[in-house]
This record gives sequence, C-alpha cells and structure tokens, in this order.
Amino acid sequence: MSLETEVEQAFHACWTTGSVNEDWAAWPDHLTEDVHYVERHFGTMHGRDAVRAWITDLMVVRADVHAVLEWYVVKGRRVILSMQNRYYAADPAQPHIDFAGLTVLEYAGDGLFGYEEDYWDLAGARTAYERFTAEVERVGGRGLEDGRLEQLQAERRAATEAVFARGG
Repeated sequence: MSLETEVEQAFHACWTTGSVNEDWAAWPDHLTEDVHYVERHFGTMHGRDAVRAWITDLMVVRADVHAVLEWYVVKGRRVILSMQNRYYAADPAQPHIDFAGLTVLEYAGDGLFGYEEDYWDLAGARTAYERFTAEVERVGGRGLEDGRLEQLQAERRAATEAVFARGG
C-alpha cells in the first residue's frame, strides 16, 4: 500500500468517527498520544487527553453543529480538507445555516495523526449562530422531530461517502 493510500484510509476513519458518527470521546484515538493540536479560536493543545477533554466538553455545548465535508486533498503525509459547519434549519422550508472551516492534518503513522490545525470563519460562525437561534425561537424550538433529524443525518453521511468515493 502506498503512503498516500494509508494516509487517506486513516483520514476516512478519523473523519467518520468524529464528524460523521459524532463519537467525540473516541475521535481523539485517531491522534497520537503527543499530538500537537492548533485550534485557531480555542488555542493550542498538546496531547490526546487534552484534545479529548476539550472536544467532548465543546460538543456537549455545540451538539447542534454538524460538519459537512466538501473536499480533501492528500499529499504525502498531509491532508487538507474543507468543510461546512452546519446548523440544520429548524424550518424545513429554509436552507441550512453554514459557516466555513479548513483543517490541516499531518500523518504520523500507524493510522494516527500527530498534528492538526483548524481554521474557521469566526464572523460566519457568529452570524450562523444568531440566525440559528432566531429561527429556533421563531418556530418554538420545533423542526427536527418526526424523523427529520435522522433524515438530515443520513443525508450528511451520504454526502461524506460521496466525497470519499470520488477521492476528495
């Protein structure tokens, strides 16, 4: 197997565990014990345990944000990916509320990444959150019941699988 194939397989596993399955407690297991993690808004973390504590706490508060993979590129040990961070529209007649993100990963071997750096549109995040909370309030907190959340999650999973199938 080539290095880039190994890196791509590790990326698929990492992305699927965290951003598709939203298993944030298990996601850091795709990082090295001594990972160097740079999150441009929340700061720099060192070590898998620090990343696990941060991401599990954050995603309890931000469980309403879901990552949608747009594209990725694998070059040597590096993966660069573009995503949309998505709030599902409470009103089915309205479009999803997205803001952009970009991640750089560096593969360390054995299926693990030893470096991650995340960038996202902070102004877009603020605007998206304001729109999302206003819409939820407008519809009385409803909109994702009767199987709609499960349908949206299935659509998001299928979109990721399509990006994986085309190889980025």
